[in-house]
Amino acid sequence: MSEHIVNKPSVWFWVLTVILALWALMGLWVFYDFMTTTPEKMAKYVVDGTYTQAYVEYYNDFPIWHTVVFGIAIFSSAFGALGLVLRRAWAAPLFTLSLVCVVISTFATHAIDKAHTMMSTGQTAMSGVVLGLAILAFWHAKKSKAKGWLK
Repeated sequence: MSEHIVNKPSVWFWVLTVILALWALMGLWVFYDFMTTTPEKMAKYVVDGTYTQAYVEYYNDFPIWHTVVFGIAIFSSAFGALGLVLRRAWAAPLFTLSLVCVVISTFATHAIDKAHTMMSTGQTAMSGVVLGLAILAFWHAKKSKAKGWLK
């Protein structure tokens, strides 16, 4: 009789993978919105108090290199999440790339551009959430690969 041993991931692997996949979908939406939002739409956010005028000016003058880093972070995370769902080892380097880009973007936004001085508390907190989830995704993919859950 042939014995087939399967290295089956834990329930927590799937719970975290689904959370990260949903987060990645939200990230894709945010990037789409970022790329398609017009200055006129941003002006409405100032009127309704969502953003400060200084933040809108910062947003409208966002450098192309920062947009590219932002996009790489989003898309590498989305494909990394797909890799986790499919249990593929290539998820790990994609989440590594995403984390590197999130760190660069966060550093540029807060340490160099001082954008947190123009942001609401919620926007600043969201930067922390993004960084925290990027670290979690990186760790989850590395751990899952090491346990043999990713092929």
